[in-house]
Order: sequence, then C-alpha cells, then structure tokens
Amino acid sequence: MKKVSANGQLFICDACRKIHLEYGNVGMDFISEEKLKELLQYLRTVRYNHFDNEIRKNNDRRQILIPFANTPLKLLLSDWEIAEIIRLIQVFLVEPRPSKFTHFQLINPKKISVLTRISPN
Repeated sequence: MKKVSANGQLFICDACRKIHLEYGNVGMDFISEEKLKELLQYLRTVRYNHFDNEIRKNNDRRQILIPFANTPLKLLLSDWEIAEIIRLIQVFLVEPRPSKFTHFQLINPKKISVLTRISPN
C-alpha cells in the first residue's frame, strides 16, 4: 500500500515492515502506526514558533521549524507543506491494512490437496 502526494509518499516497506515517509528530500522511518500518529498530532499543533524571526531573515518560503529530538536536524516547512503532510498521513491511516497473515489466503488450493495426498494418514 502506498499513498502519494505532490511532494511525497507514505508506504509500508515489504522488506523491513517499517512505515516510510518521504517528503521532498527528507525520509523518515516509523516502526509503528502509533509513532506516525505522534508525528501527525505534533504537526497539527505546529504554528510559527520562536525561531520565526531568525528564519524569516534567512528563508522566506519555509517559516515553521520542526526539531528532531536528540539530533541537530531541523525540518523547515511552510504552512502548505505541513498541510500536505498532514493530509498524506490522514489518508494513509484511514485505509484498511491487510492482515499480517493475508498471504496464507493466497495459497493455491490445488497445492494443498496435493500435499494432503502425499502425507501419511
């Protein structure tokens, strides 16, 4: 399952089972939907912050600063970019997820019957 917006995408990786959010040239990994929901809740509360004056001097396009805990990284976004990420996450979260065991439902019944004929009874 993959959800795509004009500037990003959100999907569950088949190999590592993490949720990957790619937006612009930034990539973030989430180990669970709960962690993704935490980002969504945070983004819903973000507005111009105390770095506003510093950012305006250097960058007129992106005026909302989002820090990453325990790192020197900060994400600079505009209001419309935050709205786009929020919408992308919301669309992703409302789509029903397949069961972890869905792949078992895809087994060819003919193969199962062959196996039961081979097994001793």
